Amino acid sequence: MMKDTITFRYRMSDRDVFYGGGVVNGARSITLMEDAAKRLMAKTFGNTGRCVEVKKVRLYTPCFAGDYMEYIAGIRKQEGNKVLIEVRSFKIIEVPADPPYPSSIDVLEDPPLSTVVQFWYEY
Repeated sequence: MMKDTITFRYRMSDRDVFYGGGVVNGARSITLMEDAAKRLMAKTFGNTGRCVEVKKVRLYTPCFAGDYMEYIAGIRKQEGNKVLIEVRSFKIIEVPADPPYPSSIDVLEDPPLSTVVQFWYEY
């Protein structure tokens, strides 16, 4: 269980697409996850600190242009002036395969886990 957490949402756009078929590059998600970790550092310690290690990266479910992603960052462990922050991203809304309208979306009842990253930060 993570004690301090922050959450933010972001909608992937055509600017985020890297591969054919509207697939977003996993590095884009990791960049947003680092933003979440920095926000958590600022909230908890009053500064963004410095990332000294990326301990773990796991990519599970791809995201596409139009998907709404939710990023949840939490502190897993603290050792001296270092903290282990885990960030998880979930796909909470996606564009239907054959949308009846250009603005159509599907809210996912059970959002799939997309990416997990663990960062060690110093403050």
